[in-house]
Amino acid sequence: MTTEINENKPLCPDCGKEIEVLKACGAISYFCNHCNELKSSARVKAANPKLFDGKKG
Repeated sequence: MTTEINENKPLCPDCGKEIEVLKACGAISYFCNHCNELKSSARVKAANPKLFDGKKG
């Protein structure tokens, strides 16, 4: 079984698995189903610089 990684989705800074991007009420949150916890936006952005370079927020 092969797991296809989507290059447009951020990866968890702790386990390296794809994380969910939750958008509600103008806020963006990141949740890792593998770790079963919310992840800090700053840590997600630091771990995925190619996705967030040049973007504010």
